[in-house]
Amino acid sequence: MSSRTLGLHHLLKTLILLGFAVYIAYLVRSELILLYIAPRMVDYVKWSALVLYAVAAYQLYLAIRMFRGSSAEDCGCDHDHTPSRSLLKNTVVYGLFALPLALGFLLPDASMGSSLADKKGMNLSSASAVKESRAEAGADRAALPAPSPEAAPPSAGTGTGTPDSAASPAAPDPAAGTGDALDALFPADKFTQHYAKQAKELYNQKLITIREDLYMETLTTLDLYLDQFVGRKLQLTGFVYRQDEMTPKQFVVGRFSIQCCSADAAPFGVLAEYARAETLAADSWVTVTGTIRKTKFNDMDIMQLQVEKVEKAEPAKTPYVYPNAEFGN
Repeated sequence: MSSRTLGLHHLLKTLILLGFAVYIAYLVRSELILLYIAPRMVDYVKWSALVLYAVAAYQLYLAIRMFRGSSAEDCGCDHDHTPSRSLLKNTVVYGLFALPLALGFLLPDASMGSSLADKKGMNLSSASAVKESRAEAGADRAALPAPSPEAAPPSAGTGTGTPDSAASPAAPDPAAGTGDALDALFPADKFTQHYAKQAKELYNQKLITIREDLYMETLTTLDLYLDQFVGRKLQLTGFVYRQDEMTPKQFVVGRFSIQCCSADAAPFGVLAEYARAETLAADSWVTVTGTIRKTKFNDMDIMQLQVEKVEKAEPAKTPYVYPNAEFGN
C-alpha cells in the first residue's frame, strides 16, 4: 500500500478522533452533557476528550509523515497493521464511527421523556428495590411492624385513591413529633433505617417538598411508610406521563433516575389525579401540590397525589435525578 494511501487512512482517523473530542467539548461547554451522563461522570469524560485530542494529534503526525513519503514504522509485534484494501470494508469500519458522530452533531439534544418511559415501564413504587432486598434476605413483615393505632396519623381518605369527602388532610400530631412516639410510628430494620430517619424529619412538615438532591430517597421514604403519610401535603416537579390503563383524570409526575449514564436510566413517578388532567400535555413539566392518598393500580398498592394545584415548570437544569451518596450519613 502506498504511503499516500496510508496517509489518507491516518487523516481519516485524525478527523474522527478530533470530531469526538470536539463534540465532547461542545457538550461540556453547553452543559448538554448532563442529558447523557450523571454529573459525577463529567470529569472522567473531560479527561477522555483530552486523550482523544492527544491520539488525534499523533494520527495527524503519522499522516503528515506518510504524505511526505516516509515509510510506515515497524512496531516489532510481527503483526501487519496495514489497512484493508477493500473499499467496502473500509467504508463500513469508518462508518461505524463517523455515523454516530454525525448523528450527534445533527440531531437535537433532548431529555428523555414519555416515549422512553413507555419502553422501560414507569415505576410507581419507588421502594420496590428496598422491599425486594428485604424479601430476598428473608425479612418478614414482623421485622418492620405496622405502626400502633395510637401512633398512626388521622385517616385522610378511603385508601382507594378517591378522596373521602368527610375527611380533612391530616395535620402533624404534636404528640407524635419526638422521641419514642416517632420511633413507634416509623419502625425500621437494617434495610430501612435511613429511610425511617428521613421519615421522622418529614413527618412534622406542613408541606413536604421533594428536593432535587433527595428526590428518589424521599419518594422511597414516602412509599415505604405510605400509611403514615396519607393525608399529608406533597409538592414535586416532573414531566407529565400517561399510559392506557389510566383514567382521563390521571397522569404521572415522572422523572428519570440515573446511576451513571442514560443507558441505565429508569423512570419513576407518582400517580396523580386532577380534574383537569386532560389539559396537561404529555412531557410538559409541571409542579404539582396535593394530598397524599393510597390507591391500587395494576393490582399494586401505590401512592397517589390528589392534586389541588398545578403550575407550569421549566425543565430542571439537570432533568434527571441521581442517588445521593450522603443519604443516611
